[in-house]
Amino acid sequence: MDELKRPPLRERNRQAARGLILDAAERLLREDASADFSMRALAAEADVGFATPFNHFGNKNAIMQALSARLIDSMAERFRQRPPAAGPKAETAIGRVLVMGGIATGLLLEQPEVSKAVVGSLGVANQAPGAIRPHSGALWSLALGDHAGLAAAVRPAAERVLAGLLAFQFRGCVSFWIAGELQDAELGPAFATGASVLLLGFADRPQRTRLLEQIARAPGASRPAT
Repeated sequence: MDELKRPPLRERNRQAARGLILDAAERLLREDASADFSMRALAAEADVGFATPFNHFGNKNAIMQALSARLIDSMAERFRQRPPAAGPKAETAIGRVLVMGGIATGLLLEQPEVSKAVVGSLGVANQAPGAIRPHSGALWSLALGDHAGLAAAVRPAAERVLAGLLAFQFRGCVSFWIAGELQDAELGPAFATGASVLLLGFADRPQRTRLLEQIARAPGASRPAT
């Protein structure tokens, strides 16, 4: 039965070749995060023919797009494999989003220079739009799950727009990090604070209390008078 579910051999070979090329591109980025490698150097690093990267991706920018998509897929996979939530509150949409934020920023920080090169390449103008925005939106849809913990009155609106807004929030934090305006240690807390402010408008009453506590813990946040 498992054999019937496997992709055809030709597709498996195609996926394997793409994987070799993307792995080689990551190695080159670890050596020089400027992403100033040639397609010839990439083919040599991957031990494939010169035309193979062109045949599978078309150009270098598409390779960077594919690396970014693979990075997002790794975030999603780590989220799926995370340990069971500690208590029912953690399985609300808000808890899941905050967990995803920790996983996503943590993965970026494992190889910060490579991550900056990959994500930073998305800011380059292209003749054809990429597919990273919907891919990122799908990541935050996964985190939101069944939208538990969001107020019933605004849940339809949340289902339409919240994943996309979280994608924008995450990308904004990462952009400031790439520009050096957020330090490594600030990236995760910055996203958690921004996401909490965003989620506040959709949360039910118990979750609003949790979010306000999260915002109050943010660096530089004013504390209520006692």
